[in-house]
Amino acid sequence: MFIKFIITIILTTIFCFEMTAQKMEEITHREVNVHYNDSSVKANVLVQDKKIRLSTMKGYYWYYNNSIKINQGDYKGRLLDGYYEVTAKNGSLITKGKFKRGNKIGTWKKWDEQGNLLSVYKWQNGNRNGSYQKFKEGKLIEQGTYRNGKRNGKYKKFDHDKLIEKGSYKNGLLNGKRIIYDSDTVLTQVVFKKGKEVLPKEKKTPQKNTDTKENNNNAEKEKEDDRSIKKGKHLWKKNNIEKDQEAVKKTEKKKSTDKPKKEKKTKAKKEKDD
Repeated sequence: MFIKFIITIILTTIFCFEMTAQKMEEITHREVNVHYNDSSVKANVLVQDKKIRLSTMKGYYWYYNNSIKINQGDYKGRLLDGYYEVTAKNGSLITKGKFKRGNKIGTWKKWDEQGNLLSVYKWQNGNRNGSYQKFKEGKLIEQGTYRNGKRNGKYKKFDHDKLIEKGSYKNGLLNGKRIIYDSDTVLTQVVFKKGKEVLPKEKKTPQKNTDTKENNNNAEKEKEDDRSIKKGKHLWKKNNIEKDQEAVKKTEKKKSTDKPKKEKKTKAKKEKDD
């Protein structure tokens, strides 16, 4: 009898605890259903008003008057908190994710009406944070990462399972080498820095060597010209000296030739006078 009494007390305690938990859940949250022309939304919203620190950089999802709205940095109705699902008219799941105090958290997935997966993103405190994948007709077409709501890190793009592009981002801007492929062959390759294309640097070293070579050639030519000029001057001077020497020799020779003639004329004149 005593054992049965203990068991009864334990079961009663568990039952009361579960009922209390359910009441607390009902008090803090409630489920809402919103119907649109092409889809329906099922979500959990906060019933109690909780003071939260708002950020102007985040979008807050809230429920009011049978409608779900979003505002940047503020809200008016009941914040979405908990699971969130969107279904198409045919009943197929379109979107699935979670909210915490109006901000997206965890893994969010989207599908088309045929049930094909379109995208997978990870969220943290209302910002995309972590890896992501995009799909088309069930095949992966892009993958990469986000950090604090901005693309950051390496990414790749595919077309029919073939790599067509890869590169990297830093704080939401292209940064580093981006390569585009065509049939597994590199088609273009561009380098980016903070979102701007970096033009290839011109090779200055060969030009510098060429200029130096030209300068050396010009210097050598000038030296040769100087030597030629000096040589020419020397030859000119030498030729003039030789010419002067020859002229002196001719003059002396002429004098030596004219002297006997003059002596003969003088002698002949003397004899005539006699």
